Amino acid sequence: MKTKHFVSASVAIALAPSLAAAQTFGDTLSRVSDFLNQIIPFIFLVATIVFLWGVLKYVTAGGDEEKAKEGRAMMLNGIIFLAVMIAVWAFVNVAIDFVFGEGTDFSIPGTDRVPRQ
Repeated sequence: MKTKHFVSASVAIALAPSLAAAQTFGDTLSRVSDFLNQIIPFIFLVATIVFLWGVLKYVTAGGDEEKAKEGRAMMLNGIIFLAVMIAVWAFVNVAIDFVFGEGTDFSIPGTDRVPRQ
């Protein structure tokens, strides 16, 4: 339980200078969006590495049922993590379109989203 509070406090402290420099709500939203756009590809990379590490463990198990089981679990966790992240990011974009209207500058990292006309 203490770890959860430590992580929350660390994130708040890390973001505090950036948010304090923002003059308006739009600036704050823009800074948070920029921060997330930098972090999200890294998280996708970690999930992909977990999946591939599980594949490697499964393939190199060599008949050891325990290692094969551990590899399958890592592959499943990687796939679930990727699917959940994609679904959450899609939900966020739908919610942003609903609240702020079409053509906002928020987008999925790594894509060039053209405003609909």
